[in-house]
Amino acid sequence: MGQRTIREDVRAAAGGDRVAFGRLYDRWSRAVFLDLVARLRTREDAEDALQRTWLDAWRGLPGLADPARFVPWLFRIARNRARDLRRRRTPRLLGEPEELIAPESRVHPDSDRVRALVAELRPDTRAVVLLRAVEGWSAEEVAAARGWSASTVRRRYARALRHLRAGLERRASHEIER
Repeated sequence: MGQRTIREDVRAAAGGDRVAFGRLYDRWSRAVFLDLVARLRTREDAEDALQRTWLDAWRGLPGLADPARFVPWLFRIARNRARDLRRRRTPRLLGEPEELIAPESRVHPDSDRVRALVAELRPDTRAVVLLRAVEGWSAEEVAAARGWSASTVRRRYARALRHLRAGLERRASHEIER
């Protein structure tokens, strides 16, 4: 979906077009959900925040001045909903850290360790990793969604990859010592 089409859908949805809003939902829902999972660490809370985010977006679209700012605006709503949920609820951690990343991706013997290492990352950095590695977003796309510069996204992603690599190397050296 090109930027022009997103703008058109935002304008149409702001005017009450539910089909256009559905297209926006279909395009951005998974990425917003991953961002919320990274922030809230529970599927249930992320799903709740996702529903509230889209409801707030539907209600707020008529007031969005610049349709080109839809994506950062949407992620800001999600961030605010996550903050509201954290304030109201005692954190309930996922039963297993691998729930942050699709369970069907358990192919590599180190995949469980990678999932655990990803779960250790700060929520903003975890969101960068999930959006880049799982969703395949570019640094520029993540930057636009998060309201950061692309260089900030690249720096956080590189730092996260170093953390993951170091964690895997520690594990490997520990297994060799056994």
